[in-house]
Amino acid sequence: MKENINKSNMNPDNLLINNKSILMMGIINATTDSFSGDGIYSDKNKFDILETCQSMIDAGVEIIDVGGESTRPKSMYNQVIEISEDEEIERVIPLIKTIRKNFKIPISIDSKKIKVIKEAIKEGANLVNDISMLEDENLIELLKKHDIYYVLTHYRKDGKHTKIMSEMLKDLNGKLNILTSNGIKRKKIILDPGIGFGKKYFHSAEVLSKINLLKKAFNLPVMVGASRKSFIGEYIDKDVNERIFGTAATVAYSIMMGANIVRVHDYKEMIDVKKITETLIELSKKE
Repeated sequence: MKENINKSNMNPDNLLINNKSILMMGIINATTDSFSGDGIYSDKNKFDILETCQSMIDAGVEIIDVGGESTRPKSMYNQVIEISEDEEIERVIPLIKTIRKNFKIPISIDSKKIKVIKEAIKEGANLVNDISMLEDENLIELLKKHDIYYVLTHYRKDGKHTKIMSEMLKDLNGKLNILTSNGIKRKKIILDPGIGFGKKYFHSAEVLSKINLLKKAFNLPVMVGASRKSFIGEYIDKDVNERIFGTAATVAYSIMMGANIVRVHDYKEMIDVKKITETLIELSKKE
């Protein structure tokens, strides 16, 4: 069997994310109310952190993303629960500690709260996945101190868009300038088009369809998190737990368009999609 191309990235000390990377990020939602229905605290008896992480690694996952608060938009879902920093810490830090103690794999902390991110980095997180689009600029000093990877996600809180692509590029450029002018290295920044965040379903589809333009505009790595998202359901008329094939299409397309990280729930199936897509891309380059 062919060895994983990115096998060296399994070591968190050697994590390298650049424009040539194609990495699979597996999701652990330490929540009760994840939009995808996979929040581990909705039924703790069915979740085993060691078993889950080993399964991810065996399948070929290269980064594990741990989040403790649902990021589903209030405009689309009822009973969205906002939790305190301390509660979020109680949810995610024990998991991060366990992962770091037992596995040599990069860990991403999915949070916008500085106190949570600080504790996560202290316990071994290698990447900050912030969906808020740098809502709290005080985070910059923490990122600079630890020289850690940072995912800058596009998210207009008011959701007002007329020309989504040009607006997204303008918004991200503004935040990039703030980051770099305050000492954050460009090589540590990853862009995320923010599928599902402050966007109608057709906006999400458009930004996904044009992620190659996002890469071209900034020459930075791009992460795509389209897994099970509502825009897929709009186009195929399927509930969240029936969107695996729709998700597979987004994963294949994202990789073909140059995505460097794909963030997924159904990692076993999406690893297969990734492998075949990579194989076809390589074969297409041959004379």
